[in-house]
Amino acid sequence: MIRSATPLPDRYRISLRVGFADFGDGRPGSNGYAGGERAEPWWNDDATTQNGFYWLTILDAQPRPHNNTWIHHHRKVVVDSDNNYPPWMEMFDGSRFSLNGEHPIMMFALDGRGAGTEMTGKPFLSYSAGAWQPSGAIRGVDAYLPGEWYRVSIERSDNVYTLEIAGRFRYGGQRTYRASIDAQANCVWHFNRTPAEDASGCLDETGWPSLGAAYPRWPAGQTWPDWFMFGDPHNNYYRGQVLYDDVQLEVWR
Repeated sequence: MIRSATPLPDRYRISLRVGFADFGDGRPGSNGYAGGERAEPWWNDDATTQNGFYWLTILDAQPRPHNNTWIHHHRKVVVDSDNNYPPWMEMFDGSRFSLNGEHPIMMFALDGRGAGTEMTGKPFLSYSAGAWQPSGAIRGVDAYLPGEWYRVSIERSDNVYTLEIAGRFRYGGQRTYRASIDAQANCVWHFNRTPAEDASGCLDETGWPSLGAAYPRWPAGQTWPDWFMFGDPHNNYYRGQVLYDDVQLEVWR
């Protein structure tokens, strides 16, 4: 995994080329693993049921290798892929949604208003079919092709995040997917980096059941800088390889 060493500036655009992803296929079989891998001790699951990587994501804490539960609680906005079987997400093929976990590309923000779970964190606000989907709907924007290069970016201007991915896709062909979301209006998880960014409408002073009230989910007065990360941050899931190139960080003056 590659990450920022310091928090990102107030206004930024981080972009990179990503290509030749080989992290399983979301079909019956090994799904890119040697076989028999487990997600223990955090999850008592067969790790081979899902395999993937992060194209690019913005987190609320400095990224480091962790189990996947950790990153589920620290994501703000995400472009990622998780090849899953049996499928637990929906893919948009240009005309309809269907259960399909083969090479999905997810573009999503985390809904700070949603209840979520201790294992998976806050629910998704997925971008698919040209619109932001209802909270909790896990829907891919398209499917990637393993032998292709893509250009991916995330930018932030004030409270608006913009996610973009361009390249040749399974269903949409050669095109660009671009989506913007007002983080304050939609309570994107821990969007507020400074006291000047008003998150009063998003606060949640309750704690997760296993942690209790001493660890509130979104307490008043706390702020969370933006950090970027791409690659495979998990030590209990994912196995494969992907190429990254031409990483750029642009700032406005």
